[in-house]
Amino acid sequence: MNPDNQQPPQLSPQTNPTNSGQPLQDMNFPLKVMQPGEQVLAHIKPHPIGLVGPVCIAALFLILVFGGAAYTPHVVTDMTQQMKNVLFIVATLLAVLDLLFLWIATMIYNGNQWVVTSDSITQISQTGLFFKRTSQMSFENLEDVTFSQKGLIPMMLDFGALSAETAGNHSKFVFRYCPTPQKYATQIIAAHEEFMRHQENPTALFSENNPYRSNPTPVTHMPSSGPDSNQQ
Repeated sequence: MNPDNQQPPQLSPQTNPTNSGQPLQDMNFPLKVMQPGEQVLAHIKPHPIGLVGPVCIAALFLILVFGGAAYTPHVVTDMTQQMKNVLFIVATLLAVLDLLFLWIATMIYNGNQWVVTSDSITQISQTGLFFKRTSQMSFENLEDVTFSQKGLIPMMLDFGALSAETAGNHSKFVFRYCPTPQKYATQIIAAHEEFMRHQENPTALFSENNPYRSNPTPVTHMPSSGPDSNQQ
């Protein structure tokens, strides 16, 4: 399951992604029940590269709208000032709609996230502005974790597809624009192995050497760089 032969890095458990002391249930996360000793290990957000397409389309549309509005009076030479004003208002409204489209696309794209805890992986899939679906995979059922980076740009910008699946491929989570996918794959594997050790020796959960024991000392959260999941 391990994507390479390196030793898994030491995980840094935390009570929540901001270490503000705020309960996880009160934050913008769909995890309603936290098991005793369960800690949030990673909050994975999509890589910004996935927004290049919508941004380019929006920018091209703005150029066409305002370029057309500026060029039209040179073609239709008998336009009155009132007609020019109406043309400018129409172009402005189209530009506002274009920026609204870009904002909605950004909200939907960034709504696709993974929350990795010491007990499970929660996948948040957003396919519409008002449609969000949440699925959870326990480490007890986790069978395989893989990542892939295909092409020069994914290798240079360090993003790719991260997937986790259960035995028999009954359930599979896919994050298509995941930043630093090898790092997160290694973290998930390390957390899974730690979870299985706890299953074999439940008393180890309360050991002083266990990084996932209840009420750990809060640590500074490692920021997650910004991809997609099931939907993508």
